[in-house]
Amino acid sequence: MSRQGASAAEQDFDSLRERIRQLDLELLDRVAERVQLARQVGELKRRQKLSTVDFAQERVVLERARAFAKERGLDPRVTEDLFAGLIRASVTVQDDDRIRLEAIGAGKTAVIVGGAGRMGRWLTRFLSAQGFTTGAIDPATSPDEGDWARRSLPSAELVVCSTPPAATAELYAEWSKKPPAGVMVDIASIKTPLIEPIRALQRAGCRVASIHPMFGPSAVLLRDADVVICDTGDPEATSTVEKLFEPTTVHIVRVPLADHDRIMADLLSLAHATAIAFALALPATDHPVRSTTFQALESLAAAVVRESPDVYYEIQVMNPHSIVALERLRAALDRIVAAVTARDSQEFREMLAEGRRLTPGGV
Repeated sequence: MSRQGASAAEQDFDSLRERIRQLDLELLDRVAERVQLARQVGELKRRQKLSTVDFAQERVVLERARAFAKERGLDPRVTEDLFAGLIRASVTVQDDDRIRLEAIGAGKTAVIVGGAGRMGRWLTRFLSAQGFTTGAIDPATSPDEGDWARRSLPSAELVVCSTPPAATAELYAEWSKKPPAGVMVDIASIKTPLIEPIRALQRAGCRVASIHPMFGPSAVLLRDADVVICDTGDPEATSTVEKLFEPTTVHIVRVPLADHDRIMADLLSLAHATAIAFALALPATDHPVRSTTFQALESLAAAVVRESPDVYYEIQVMNPHSIVALERLRAALDRIVAAVTARDSQEFREMLAEGRRLTPGGV
């Protein structure tokens, strides 16, 4: 190709890329306009006391997007992903506005113990958005904030423990001698070590609730998230904490305090152990090619092994139901090894059939 030809081709590339850039900016302008309109829709929903989430309308939007995609020869999956993201953005701003405007915590004080941790910082933002004046007790906070939080602790309307279960149990034992006046709530992922300390606090006259947010500190949209509300036998304290999440689209799941850890043995102990085992079984050197299944499991395992080893150790060791879940995992692996070693195709088929029955959509 001549120099002149190459220059013309480069000009064509530049022209096309500039047009793409302009379209990207136009798309962003339209997205911003759409989000603002969604805010207005959210305001109308609040006035009419309607739910933030309207699944029927979301279905209309997605079906309309699929129809548009078909007319224009676009891949419907790409269109669905794009519009699902737009819906999430709309619900997020409507959630944020509802939390801010309802101002549940206006004029109230909240102290977050362990507030400098990742989940502690999320709680601080969440409560501040509701109007609470917040402060953290944590070695990593500034001296001024720590002093304010310690002075506010006895009279604060809400005290949240965002600390590991063992540390929370120690704090509860100490506070039971002279309990704070406000509602006490933990977010521990294991409840067994806290049951007796909670009872001690209650005997001392403290109002105690217990919850477990089933999402991480990076969560923005709570619509797809669960919050477990444990019944501590204190309806007033439980209601106070539950109301914090009412303005959001989070899914609230209520369980007895004593049942929490049995459920978490599968949701946390089994899930974490499976991911860790996969990570440990990986070869020492990378492969030049990856399957989609391998990539999904590798990503999950990478996320798990980068979490706090102390927290994940406590999840395994302090949950009295963990060992049962781990034994099921070991038995399942032994069963696979036995079937492969024996070249037992019937057993292998039966294992997959059993797996289909136990997983979503199974029959």
